[in-house]
Amino acid sequence: MNPNPPLLILSPASPTAAYTQYIRQFVDVGVHFPFADDYALPRGLPSDLAGIRCVVIDPARREEFSQGPLAARLIEFERGGGHLFWPDPNTPTGGATGDLIVRHSVARIINTAGLPMGDPAMIARLQEVDDAFLVGACKGSTADELGQYVRMRHYFPEPVGMWAMPTAIEAAEFFGEPALADPVWAHIAAYYPQCDHQPDRHGTQHFLDYAEKTGDRKPLEHLVAVCRASNPWPRLWRKGDVFLNCDLHVPDGADADHPPEIVLRNAWVWPETNLWIGETYATVSRFTGEARWLDRAVAHVLEAHRWLFEPKTALYWHVGRPGGPDLRSAPWARGDSHFLWGVRSMLNLMPEEHPKRRDLCGLLGDHLEGLLRVQGADGLWLNVLDASPSDSRPCSSASSQFVRIYARAYARGWLRDERIPPMVERAWKGLKTKIWDGRFLAWCVGTSHGLNRQVYLSRPHDSMRCCRSAILSAWMEIQKMRGVTKG
Repeated sequence: MNPNPPLLILSPASPTAAYTQYIRQFVDVGVHFPFADDYALPRGLPSDLAGIRCVVIDPARREEFSQGPLAARLIEFERGGGHLFWPDPNTPTGGATGDLIVRHSVARIINTAGLPMGDPAMIARLQEVDDAFLVGACKGSTADELGQYVRMRHYFPEPVGMWAMPTAIEAAEFFGEPALADPVWAHIAAYYPQCDHQPDRHGTQHFLDYAEKTGDRKPLEHLVAVCRASNPWPRLWRKGDVFLNCDLHVPDGADADHPPEIVLRNAWVWPETNLWIGETYATVSRFTGEARWLDRAVAHVLEAHRWLFEPKTALYWHVGRPGGPDLRSAPWARGDSHFLWGVRSMLNLMPEEHPKRRDLCGLLGDHLEGLLRVQGADGLWLNVLDASPSDSRPCSSASSQFVRIYARAYARGWLRDERIPPMVERAWKGLKTKIWDGRFLAWCVGTSHGLNRQVYLSRPHDSMRCCRSAILSAWMEIQKMRGVTKG
């Protein structure tokens, strides 16, 4: 019996982004290689190289393997048909370029050495990593995650407001450790004025948490002032209840409810608008007691649902028109999760007795039907939800979002569909196969709206800076759901 997996990746002289990028890509495609419970890689060659088809070594260790018995063993390994690979230390890391270069290099290695992908042994090895170890590695990462975005001058974009901030606040309560949320309070206090300059405000609902924690209402008052000054915020044209064409801002002196004919001829909406409208308007309504803000958000969401939702597939397309989805776009998984996140925000913040609560819960139920149909055998969802696995890759970003949204919907009683717990549990098993050393892999990067399906199929993958928050948040929501199912 062969004791060795087909791939051997030796630990680097010191961790580098380039070397790590190659490791993550092998994990993503499911090639089996040995690693310890803490993700540590073997330092040296095993006594027997039988069965190993490829060895990956850090170029910084080249001198170590260039002479003596080690060099002789590697020469013999190559003479026997083995593939020896030294990753280029100058490989670009992160983003579209790094993803493309590494993916192509790894594809060549796999083909050259005949490495099996989706290896059941690797899948099982990743799934057996202890949840407690993952949670321990992710707790307390908020300050680092927020700091990375501050250095980029991205103070409240999607990863900050949707992952790092809510996860830290919820973890502080879940674990009974208030200090876990301290980086969030410091972040809000320092950067809330930046909301003036960013139309994609996420995390504004946590200004409410900040005010409750500190007694400081300035961030909320600032948010309300910005919204009232814009009236409405964001300054978008409207057709009926729908905020249109996110890149067209209404100029001063124009009536947002009477768009020019050229806008009406090209009227469209995308799911991301739900993030801005759903969360910010619900927050302002909750703080001021003025129902008009929440009512405006609900009206937009319910009508935008009609523009974006395709009943046959029960999925949201990424571009919606007054007559329904523009089928030149695609049901992009992250876009669908963005729409649902806006619904989640409103359900979190609206009064229990609100007359439209049932309608919003109904949207979750409508979309559940589509998600159940297209959930992969591995538990994950693809970047393009209705694509085949040969055309589109699994997306950990959208999959973890669907877990967060539907586990919460079940636990809080928004949608008590008994198909939700098994769907979520399957997804968690799949997500664990996309985690390496405390970070999600297969994280589809953001995209613009487009009228070409290839735009969505070709989106690169990355390992986002807020991936630790994403892991922890999904896990906590599952625990809350399990508490209800066991109860």
